[in-house]
Amino acid sequence: MAGLNIKSYKIRFNLKFLFALFLLLMLPIIFSGCAKKQIHIKQSKHIFKASAIKMRYKTINKYLSSPGNVYSLNSSIISAHIMGYVSYDPLHSGEFVHKGELLLKISAPAIGSKYFAAKANYLNAKTTFERLKRLYKENSISKQAFDNAHMSYRVAKANLNEALSYLKYKNIYSPLTGAITQKNVSDGNLVSPGQILLTIQSVNSIIFKTNVNVNYYKTLLKNRDVNLKINSINKKIKGKIITVVKSANPYSHTVLVRIKILNTSSENILPGMYGVAYLKIGQTKAMIIPSSAMFRKLGIYGVYIANKQGKVMFQPVKKGPVYNKKYIIILNGLQPGLTVITSGINKLKSGDYVSPVYQK
Repeated sequence: MAGLNIKSYKIRFNLKFLFALFLLLMLPIIFSGCAKKQIHIKQSKHIFKASAIKMRYKTINKYLSSPGNVYSLNSSIISAHIMGYVSYDPLHSGEFVHKGELLLKISAPAIGSKYFAAKANYLNAKTTFERLKRLYKENSISKQAFDNAHMSYRVAKANLNEALSYLKYKNIYSPLTGAITQKNVSDGNLVSPGQILLTIQSVNSIIFKTNVNVNYYKTLLKNRDVNLKINSINKKIKGKIITVVKSANPYSHTVLVRIKILNTSSENILPGMYGVAYLKIGQTKAMIIPSSAMFRKLGIYGVYIANKQGKVMFQPVKKGPVYNKKYIIILNGLQPGLTVITSGINKLKSGDYVSPVYQK
């Protein structure tokens, strides 16, 4: 019985030994198969070539945004010089007029009567003076009579010129080329001397006015170039500071800045339009990326970054303002040294691999 147990034990031991030996023999084959599988996966991985930048802080200009309005350098307030009724009124507020264009006509019969009376008196005084002048040369009259006739002639001529000037006030012409910004009368209205009829502002000579914190006074004197955005027509244009008023408002603690608008003829800018001036006030360090690198995913702004192995990942960022038209300032989400993909964004997805081509 004991011999039988020993024999069965040997058989079990031999079986275990053979199984262990089989495993030892199979391990190289198993690991060899796994290695081949890993190599196959690595070889099948598709790698994209893409432009990229290495993130770092850059020194950029710092701007202060200041709201303001467009004003005309040349404006004219036209008032009445005679009493009468408006008999001709073809224009309306907001219309464009040229220099010398007829704006209004005033019907004033009394002015006409005074003119004709002054003209008749002048012709009579002139005739008398010329007759007495001949007689004086012939020594037929005294010098006093001649001087009196001469004086009467000069007074009559002055009265005629005055009546003629008042007569000219019946027709009102535009003193400049511009737009009618205010109109206070209409056809049939009675006007009197000194009453303001309308206001005209030039559209060719215009400036932008804004009030800036007095702390930036000295900075504004050094940096004259200004970027302007006229919201009414959604236009971005260039400007130049021409005056910084040397007096601060004691209530708002601001100084008035007058900015010349450049190339106004092509921009259709009118007096009264609202806008914003972007004034250079210094420099600062910031993270910036090309606009092509930014995209939106599920309502979140972000970029694609690549690790050392080239694997692409989506990185959410906090978007800042546009800089120099083609860059975006990143307020949060990126750190120096990160690789940001700048091209082929639409062809990539998280998990892809890229071979970055770095841009300067």
